[in-house]
Amino acid sequence: MTAVLWALAAPSLAFGLSAGFIDDWFDGRPLQPTLTTAVLGTGVALVGGLVTYATWRHTTALAARVPIGAVAAHPEAEPAVSEAEAISSHEPVYGDIAAAPDPADPGRLLLGPLHRPAAAGFHLDAVYRTLFVRPVTAGAELVRFLDREVVDTYVRGAGTGTNWLGWLVRRAQTGNVQTYLSALLAGSVVLAIAVVLVAAGV
Repeated sequence: MTAVLWALAAPSLAFGLSAGFIDDWFDGRPLQPTLTTAVLGTGVALVGGLVTYATWRHTTALAARVPIGAVAAHPEAEPAVSEAEAISSHEPVYGDIAAAPDPADPGRLLLGPLHRPAAAGFHLDAVYRTLFVRPVTAGAELVRFLDREVVDTYVRGAGTGTNWLGWLVRRAQTGNVQTYLSALLAGSVVLAIAVVLVAAGV
């Protein structure tokens, strides 16, 4: 976290110190805050610092008074015994198998009734899942169905049709010259009859 804060602070400090020199980059408008903005910003920062300090002092004192709630310790037994007891006693004590309220959490004091929805992310994950994840997943399932049931069916059908046509052609290739001449003669007769019928207008 310290590296992230420095990565954010360094450009902020650089741009803040050079605000008087880079205003020409922004249509010549001054980038320095006015006196009113500076006073208000300093006041808000001071109030925020005081609230943070008071919250830290309050939650630190509160954490010292609140018992841990569930302690599982059996030094003479196997470690698995303490682990199993801690797992079985966690939900009756804290109300949740995967969480435990932290009395030193400043969010409870600062957010008040908003702490529970804030801890759940204001249910934005559920909204995101409903609006984006489920439609995209449904679209992917549709594409997979079309690919498997439609495209693959046509491909398999084309292959099957080619195999059948090859089988028929292979059956016709008997190697007997008389059979070939008979088929040629029959085809010629059929074509001649068709030409006569067309010429006669039938």
